[in-house]
Amino acid sequence: MPLNYLNLQNQIQSMADASASRRQELAERLNQCEELLHAQSHNLIRLQEKVEKAAAKDKNLRCAVPVSEALDAHFPAPVSPQSCTILSADGSQITPNPHEAIFYGVVNVGVFYMQPGSGLAPTTATTTELIYEEGDPNENERITEELINLRRDVTERQVLVDYAKILPAPLITLTDGPLELYHEPGPKNPFKHYLDDYLAALDKLSLLNIITAGYVDRPRAALLINLLELAAKPENEVLKTAPLFSGLSDLAIMRDLLQPSERSAIFGLQSSSGNDYEGRKALHFFYLNVGSSDHPAVARVEIPLWVMEVPDSIDLLHSVLLDQARQSGLHPYPYALIRAHETAVVKMDEHEALTGLIQNELLRRGVPLQTDSEKLANKKVGTRTRY
Repeated sequence: MPLNYLNLQNQIQSMADASASRRQELAERLNQCEELLHAQSHNLIRLQEKVEKAAAKDKNLRCAVPVSEALDAHFPAPVSPQSCTILSADGSQITPNPHEAIFYGVVNVGVFYMQPGSGLAPTTATTTELIYEEGDPNENERITEELINLRRDVTERQVLVDYAKILPAPLITLTDGPLELYHEPGPKNPFKHYLDDYLAALDKLSLLNIITAGYVDRPRAALLINLLELAAKPENEVLKTAPLFSGLSDLAIMRDLLQPSERSAIFGLQSSSGNDYEGRKALHFFYLNVGSSDHPAVARVEIPLWVMEVPDSIDLLHSVLLDQARQSGLHPYPYALIRAHETAVVKMDEHEALTGLIQNELLRRGVPLQTDSEKLANKKVGTRTRY
C-alpha cells in the first residue's frame, strides 16, 4: 500500500512550523556562540586546563582541545601542491543475513592511487576477504554487523600500510570518515584485538612518516561547541547546568568563519578513547571549506600528531584536499575517495555470483545446502543492483 498522504498532511505542516521555530532559536544561540568564540580565541592555556579538569570528572567528555592557534583562526590556501602521491582506500561489505541460505560476510576494500602531474595513469585495486563461522566453534567469533564494519575499517588501514611501503614519497593517505575507531569497551571484548591491529597499522604509517588523514564530509559533531560550553560556565557548574548551545554543531559556526579554501585552527580531540591513541598517534583535527561562496562545503579533517607537528605536511594536505575537491565539480569531495568508493562497491550480481560459487563448492564437498527462509523468499521482489 502507498503512503497515506492524508494522514501526513497535518504532520508535514507541524514539521515545517517546528523547523522554522527551531531555526530562529538556533540562529540566536549561534550568535552567542560566535561572540564567545572570538572573546575566548586566545585563552588557550586556560581552556586546556578547563578541559583537563572536566575530563577528570567526566570520562565520556568529548570536545575540541586548543593547541597553539587561536580558536577563531582561519588560514588561506597554501601555494599549489607540490608533486606527491595520493593514496585512498574505502571499504564495502556484505553483511551476513541469518535468513539467507548461506551465512557469510565479505569485506571488500577498494584502493586508488595517483601522482598528479606525473603523466602516469591512476591505479585501482581491490582486496577481498570472506568471513564465515565454520570450522572450530571454540575459535571463530560470532559474525555481527558491528564485527564486519570493524574488520572493514581495520583492513582499510592495513591495506594503506602495504601500499605505503612501495609508493613514492611524499605520500598522502585518505580514508572516508574519522580516524578514531569505535569499539565496545571492556578488557574481554572480542573486538579488542582488532583495535590493536588498527593501532599497529597507524604505528607503521607513523614510522613511514606518511601524511595520514580521515575526511569527514558534512560533519555533525559539536566538538568546538562543547569546548565553548566549558568556556562559558564557571568551574563548579560545568557538569551540572543544562547545555547553553544544544542543537548547534561545529558545521554552523564554521560555515560563518571559513571563507572558501580556508582551514580552521588545528585542535586536539578529547575523547574517552584518547588513551588508545597515545604518543604520535594522538588525534587532532581541523575544518576545511572546500566549497565556494555560493556553495560552502565544510569538512572535518582528522590527523594524528605526527602530521600535525610538521607545518609543511599540513600545508600539503590542505592544498591537495582543495585540488581533489575541485575535481569533483558541483559536489566538492576528494576525487581519490570517490574513485576508491566506486572500486569497493559490491554489486548485487556479484553478491549472487559469490553465493553461487560457495554453494557449488559446498556441494562438491558433500555439505548439504539450506534454502532462504520463507520470510526472505517472500521479500525478494523487484530488482536490486547494489548490495
